[in-house]
Amino acid sequence: MSMSKLHVVMPLSNAYRPDPRVEREAQALAAAGHRVSIIAWDRQAKLAPREQQGGVDVIRVQGVHSVHGAGWRQLFHLPRFWRASIRLALALRPDVLHCHDLDTLYIGWQLKRRLGCKLIYDSHEHYPAVMSLYLPAPLIKALAVWERWLMRQVDATITASTLLRDEFRERSASPVVSLGNYQELSAYAAVTADEVAALRRELGASAEDLLVAYIGALPRDRMLLPLIATAALLPDVGFHLWGDGLQRAEVERAAAAHPNVTVHGWLAAHALPRHFRAMDIIYYCLRADYPGAVYNAPNSLSHAMLGGRPIIANDVGDLGRIVRTTHCGLVIDETTPARIAAAITELRDPALRAELGGKGLAAARQTYNAEAMQQELLRLYAEVLGR
Repeated sequence: MSMSKLHVVMPLSNAYRPDPRVEREAQALAAAGHRVSIIAWDRQAKLAPREQQGGVDVIRVQGVHSVHGAGWRQLFHLPRFWRASIRLALALRPDVLHCHDLDTLYIGWQLKRRLGCKLIYDSHEHYPAVMSLYLPAPLIKALAVWERWLMRQVDATITASTLLRDEFRERSASPVVSLGNYQELSAYAAVTADEVAALRRELGASAEDLLVAYIGALPRDRMLLPLIATAALLPDVGFHLWGDGLQRAEVERAAAAHPNVTVHGWLAAHALPRHFRAMDIIYYCLRADYPGAVYNAPNSLSHAMLGGRPIIANDVGDLGRIVRTTHCGLVIDETTPARIAAAITELRDPALRAELGGKGLAAARQTYNAEAMQQELLRLYAEVLGR
């Protein structure tokens, strides 16, 4: 089979609005001349049943109603989504099934058996570890066993985490590569100094004020309450949190006690480069006792690096590994208000911020960017098809 004019089908268990990681991979394959179709689960039938986005066909399964966060009850809905996706994909007759996360890998295995197509498993995260927040322990063990068995059927595996890549390589006979959730160089190159200054004015901050930000989702695994408590120790520092998620109510209650903390809503993807560039320090720390944290390869880290902004992080998984390797920020040993305040105080020095931010930007331009990851994706496809 040649590398030209493949038909790649990507099953996806969300509605695709689009998902940044899936979008980058789909666009890279489409730009290389391949036909790409995404089969997405629109659980509440809120989007168009079929549309084209940037040369990619999006087909949504809308007859299987459910909600995100249904926990073990999702097991009653998943088989119906699988059957609907298999019917759609059989009609498309793809050359490659590119399955995003474990909850779609069964679809790929069934289609590989019937069509003889290639199968790629794209593990965005350690799925059993992530599900440990929602499912009982026996189901988590069953998921881990099921993943090991299904991985014997794949032709290649992609992970977002270098730690998960290393773990998968120990038990996989097929290629395993890590393609991080990195951002596009061009999006940051387009941000102007005037745009940055205007945003700081909107936030009521001058060029001399120190701004610390968390920008991302607000799930239970983020150490956000200690960051907010730090505001009492540094009353002259502005703390800004953008995002939404299960922890938002707690975050807003905690922030209400501190006049120098502001909680904003979710940011659109196009607004992220300007906001990361406008901050002085980025904060991102994870719960060390949460199994999925070890495999977390945060988007915010890549944004901070491309924005040339130092990051305060704890030594967990890929997060700590990348910050220590690239020297793009400070790694703290515990996420207490006192330790976070000490790191912020150290970063009051503009020269140190410029040094660490510059190292992060240099590493991002060389390695940690979307364009480099897209080239690695095409190389992997060539290797799989060559095999």
